[in-house]
Amino acid sequence: MTDIENLEKIITQVFGISKSIKNRGNTNSCISPLNRENQNLFARNFISRLYRLNEKFSGDSSALNDIAERVKNIGEAKNAGWAGPYSELVALDFYSQFSEFFSLSYINQLPIKNHPESIPALNGQKEVIDIDLCLFLRNDKIFTDVKSFNCIHQNILDEVIEAVEEYSLVTLGKSVMIGVDNLSSLDYTEVKSHLGYEKRRIYHSLAAAVSKNQRMLMYVSKTGIVFTFRIEYSDSISTVREYSPFAMAEAYKYKFLDYGSKLIDSEYSVITMVKNPYFNEETVDFGDFNNLFYRSLARRTFIELNRMKQPASLFSSSYTKEKILVKDVSKNLAGIIFIDDESHLVSDEDKLYSAYFYLNPNYVNKKPLTIRMLEKYFRNERESQIKDFDDFKWDNY
Repeated sequence: MTDIENLEKIITQVFGISKSIKNRGNTNSCISPLNRENQNLFARNFISRLYRLNEKFSGDSSALNDIAERVKNIGEAKNAGWAGPYSELVALDFYSQFSEFFSLSYINQLPIKNHPESIPALNGQKEVIDIDLCLFLRNDKIFTDVKSFNCIHQNILDEVIEAVEEYSLVTLGKSVMIGVDNLSSLDYTEVKSHLGYEKRRIYHSLAAAVSKNQRMLMYVSKTGIVFTFRIEYSDSISTVREYSPFAMAEAYKYKFLDYGSKLIDSEYSVITMVKNPYFNEETVDFGDFNNLFYRSLARRTFIELNRMKQPASLFSSSYTKEKILVKDVSKNLAGIIFIDDESHLVSDEDKLYSAYFYLNPNYVNKKPLTIRMLEKYFRNERESQIKDFDDFKWDNY
């Protein structure tokens, strides 16, 4: 049974819904573990998550079909493209654990005419604002769109590295593995804007290096970013990685500008970021690294960017109108919630996720969210999964 056939079988067994995936030979690092004879932790947790969601939304056939469609999307994805739909399932499962205190809706399409002062409306977006989840609290609504926290540098380079490794095997008869050193502190905006255009140039440089049996290649991009590629003519590769949570926060500080199309003007807008090491090896889960990184990144987003009067279009191609400033986007983001998915490591459902809640003290559309306003909704036997909760009340300077 192929990985695709196995995934289609899982969808039918769990949801009673038939989904057909066109590319019958596709596979990726998410669906491959699901098709092993000896089921691993990741596979068991993946399937258990689907059963929990099926039970949670058993009275909502539309939501169940949407969930089954996301599982199908995982099977359709190439490389790390499965991260998006997978992250939606993780976030949905995480919030569902606490939904005894609030109701939860999946897939929300808000008519943009009802939100004329929202960032997407001001940016010229038409018809609807599509947001994944809504948490209906006692007196408030929190809309949150879900994003996968993947390493954009690695996503761009993986495609090139895979092509060079295939070229080496098929054309040169050499089995090689290629790795790259120190991606963690490279500027997110710089890499996103420019590196994608250099993929062909990187490919040719690496192919030439492999042809000459080189073990290292120093590649300098057109904007001056230096990449050190290591080449091994064996089945293992060792790269140098130096991590600083504060350097990474500096490198990624403009990341949340990309999500302005998910921010509305009359209710709280939160971004939920999901990280899993299968699609992001950049954070290291060692000591307090992730906590320090996430908190530092959130503080830069809410406080440093709040002072920036430059057009957001200078830092993100998501904007067509120069009148939208960096500080405008920052002020319209009510909070960021980071979820580390531990599916590959733990068997206890109570420890499946580690979540970090950060709230924006400079939010402008309503009274800013605070720990006191939110924590009561996340109090039950699963609350130990919430590792940090900060509204920067004493850190807004």
